Amino acid sequence: MLLIALLMVPQDTLHLAACYREAEAHFPLRRQLALQETITALRVDNLNTRYLPSLSLSGQATYQSEVPAFPLDLPGTTLPAISRDQYKVALGIDQLIYDGGQVRRQKALEGVQRDLTQQEVAVETYQLREQIDAAFFGVLLRQAQAASLQVLAADVEARLGEVRARVAQGVVLGSNADVLEAELIKIRQQQAEVAADRRAALAVLGTLMGRTLSDDEVLALPEVAADGGMAASWQRPEYEVFALTKARLEEQEKLAATRNRPQVTSFAEAAYGRPPGLNFFENAFKPFFSLGVRVRWPFWDWHASRREQEALALQQQVVEAREATFAQQITVAVQQTLQDVVRLEALLEGDAEIIALRERITAQAARQLENGTITATDYLVERNAEHQARLTQQLHRIQRARAQVQYRTTIGGA
Repeated sequence: MLLIALLMVPQDTLHLAACYREAEAHFPLRRQLALQETITALRVDNLNTRYLPSLSLSGQATYQSEVPAFPLDLPGTTLPAISRDQYKVALGIDQLIYDGGQVRRQKALEGVQRDLTQQEVAVETYQLREQIDAAFFGVLLRQAQAASLQVLAADVEARLGEVRARVAQGVVLGSNADVLEAELIKIRQQQAEVAADRRAALAVLGTLMGRTLSDDEVLALPEVAADGGMAASWQRPEYEVFALTKARLEEQEKLAATRNRPQVTSFAEAAYGRPPGLNFFENAFKPFFSLGVRVRWPFWDWHASRREQEALALQQQVVEAREATFAQQITVAVQQTLQDVVRLEALLEGDAEIIALRERITAQAARQLENGTITATDYLVERNAEHQARLTQQLHRIQRARAQVQYRTTIGGA
């Protein structure tokens, strides 16, 4: 009854789901989510500026070794001469009118890349559960060991008191009391070792959760139903990464297709120089301007865009192969975990029978010890066997709970 009371979960226990939530909230990599949002916003703003007028200031000074000249010599007439040195300072404005959809496709690609990065963070955050599980169930195991050792120590202390009284009466030998006392010291050592291991596991769990866990923290043994069999739909975050990776490749393929489309740009230029514009016969510095529309159509690139699209399509097949491999690994892991749950259920049924038998054997040995028909060593052999049976049962309970949690984590359950 004392062991059952020690293993009962109080109201202020720490549950595994709470550990998940706190660890995920404390995970340093989650800060990358806000940073990625800012990065994407900055890149989209830069892409939007391509639709705004582009201003540029330019200047040049040149000297021509040859300029046009008139090979005529008319009496009384002076023909204009073109200056060999020419100068120009200009303010230009370019306005994109049509780019074949490149900006739109690049903005869509940035959005998919943002979602992919965030989902990759979600995958790494989800993988924290393995570390949480290891620390959490490590604490649970030491918690059960400590409870069982406490019961064992209390029993040995009680038997030691009885034996000492009988030694004082001269009914049993003093060596029986020495055996029990030595066993009690050994139990105390085990308790200290288990307590140290539990503190270490609690420290790891607290570090992952971002807070300090006290030594008297009690963890609740999770109860997870794992009889759902092979789930029809799994919610592992890796599947969303595969989907977003394929979506990114599709956007890259669409972007590559826009590179051979025509681009239309309007322009205007206000300048000051000599000669002014195309008036080569004006030999004075004057302001001038020009307006126009420019069309650029890179219709031939030696099939570079087509090959890039083919390469991106092949990369999608690579992603699909990796996704199929991951699904196969998950299926195998789920099958193994379910088999572990079934095996541990069978072991727990046997544990209950063994403990019932060991309880009767220990009770009989205790009566024999009181009557002096067996030694304390004989009694401890039977008492330790019962203690080991209880430890084995609790170990199997924890292993079953961990297998159930592992099943839930493997399929991506909440």
